[in-house]
Amino acid sequence: MRDRGKEVERLYGYHIAVCEDDPFIRDRICQVCEETLSEEKIDYEIIPFSDAEQLEAILDKEGEIFDLLILDIKLQNKSGMKLAEELREKENRVSIIFVTGYETYLAKGYEVQPVHFLLKPLKWEELRKAVLTDWKLNHRPRMILLEKGRRKLRLPLDAVLYAEPDGNHGTRIILKDRIAEFSAGITELTGMLPEGQFIRCHNSYVVNLEHVEGVSWLSFQMDNGEKIPISRKYYNVCQNAFISYMNR
Repeated sequence: MRDRGKEVERLYGYHIAVCEDDPFIRDRICQVCEETLSEEKIDYEIIPFSDAEQLEAILDKEGEIFDLLILDIKLQNKSGMKLAEELREKENRVSIIFVTGYETYLAKGYEVQPVHFLLKPLKWEELRKAVLTDWKLNHRPRMILLEKGRRKLRLPLDAVLYAEPDGNHGTRIILKDRIAEFSAGITELTGMLPEGQFIRCHNSYVVNLEHVEGVSWLSFQMDNGEKIPISRKYYNVCQNAFISYMNR
């Protein structure tokens, strides 16, 4: 977690503000979010707030810097509900998860279109699912920017099938509708791609698990009909990665 007194650098990942006046619940929410996002290999930043005024001051100063607000509806001074209403009036579409001990707030809360309501006492598995659902539906990166020296290549993640060496110290990136060339070798390229979605399966191949339909001892079966070889060196890692990705 980051010190809320410092300026927030909106560089990458999933940015969450947790606004809860009970310090135990606040710390536990942050802990569950940290554990969940770390397990999923999602870059994140979580900043805790004890009241809505503190959070509002950051938003007024720095703009739309958060992807998700986890707000207690009933706070000591300004309520989380009031803050949410003001944000929507400003056309701020940040994702909101409300936490509350009062079911009477549910009907009014839906007016500001939260992604989820969580009732106290909180069930931590429900929080985990709510955070991951918001990430997957609203914030998961859809583009990847590859950079080496002066060379920059921007690609849609869901269009990348796999990559292979080009025979000249670079790589050929096979997309659904074209082939892109990049100057990095296969090992360097693998380190640039989102961990958990892309897997090295051979000295000559890295594949996008989004386009894998099945796996055998010898190869990945891709959804375009191709088979990408899996070497013995990478077999166990590929099996585990495929199962983990399918269960996300």
